[in-house]
Amino acid sequence: MLDLALVGGGACGLALAHSLHARGRDWRLFEARERLGGRVLTAQSQDGTPLDLGATWYWPATQPAMAGLVADLGLADLAQVDDGRVLHLADPNRVPQAVALGPDQRPAADATAPATSGAVHGGARRLAGGMGALIGALARPLPPERLRLGHAALALVDHGEFIELRLQVGERLQAVHARRVVLALPPRVAESLLQFTPALPAPVQAALRRTPTWMATAAKAGFAYRRPFWREAGLSGNAWVTHAQAMLAEVFDASGPEGLSSAGALAGFAALGATQRERFSKGRELLLGSQMAQLFGPQAVDEALCTGRFWQDWAQERWTCSPADIAEEDQPSAAHPAHPGHPAQGEPLLAEPHWGGKLFFGGSETAHRGCGYLEGALVAAGRLRSQLAPAGIAARPEPLPRPSAAANDACAVVPGSSA
Repeated sequence: MLDLALVGGGACGLALAHSLHARGRDWRLFEARERLGGRVLTAQSQDGTPLDLGATWYWPATQPAMAGLVADLGLADLAQVDDGRVLHLADPNRVPQAVALGPDQRPAADATAPATSGAVHGGARRLAGGMGALIGALARPLPPERLRLGHAALALVDHGEFIELRLQVGERLQAVHARRVVLALPPRVAESLLQFTPALPAPVQAALRRTPTWMATAAKAGFAYRRPFWREAGLSGNAWVTHAQAMLAEVFDASGPEGLSSAGALAGFAALGATQRERFSKGRELLLGSQMAQLFGPQAVDEALCTGRFWQDWAQERWTCSPADIAEEDQPSAAHPAHPGHPAQGEPLLAEPHWGGKLFFGGSETAHRGCGYLEGALVAAGRLRSQLAPAGIAARPEPLPRPSAAANDACAVVPGSSA
């Protein structure tokens, strides 16, 4: 019988597996997708330029777990390009206007006023090989036979001494018996896709349902180029689009470290909601290109200059987005009204063991700090590590092996293509 079954191969599940493996514990990780990473997804253009289509940034000043892990793994990071200037496109029939942000992150009344460096992204940093480098570094030392991709969890049955985990593997069903199970999934996904026998207590079900999934209804576009041509015009790559016909609401420079490559990249967040995006799917490529050209000129759609275009709609992934997330897409979270879908901290009930100490909930949304961010995923993994430690043995952080020279790992990277 398996000692511990981990369901979910995102940052939380992998960080926990990394820790368990270092301690010689008996575990298996089951991931529904055919890749690891969860909401971390790094694409690569034809020339190898990485583009993050999911989680992109971390903030060292307020996210110590991420900062520490990046340092321990020896990963190279870089500051997000941010000189405090933004192109603002408020009218589709006019040219974008240059805006300088002040120390309070508000636009200065005078467009010629000096901008405050870092005002747009608040000191955010990225990884040189994309966030997929983090996933690859966590997964690399793990035995491949313990990582089961394409294993979709369907149900959990409490048998008293153990939990039966039922999985869909291609066309067949598989049952795994484990003394304990960790669900490192968005709570709403666990509630909507998994059957629990016996049923979870009503308060726990309610806590799962009311925990919004960060990034569930988001979509991102990415554009890789042979060079960062916008810099030649003195532009930072930052842009905001606020008119009603916008395809992308925010665009930023997604290029790698200067000096290591002459390639450039831009990325942006979709302005349209999940249901609206479906109506524009056929004309999406044309509309995206039109907006990018309006912001950065005809070079943005020059096929000789562009080495890859990408589109990732997270609302289309059932292991990320639940029906409840779609239903309340435009409704601010009661826990954190300023940020729809982004609670200040996880539900306390979801941080407790259930089914007599055999069932645990993980994932970024269950963290007491950094909910929804990669920081929250690591905080949740740390809490689980302590809860799963053998009786009388305190969980201690272990030194992490440094990764090989390869920045990315195939499990977290999608090859370049036109989306």
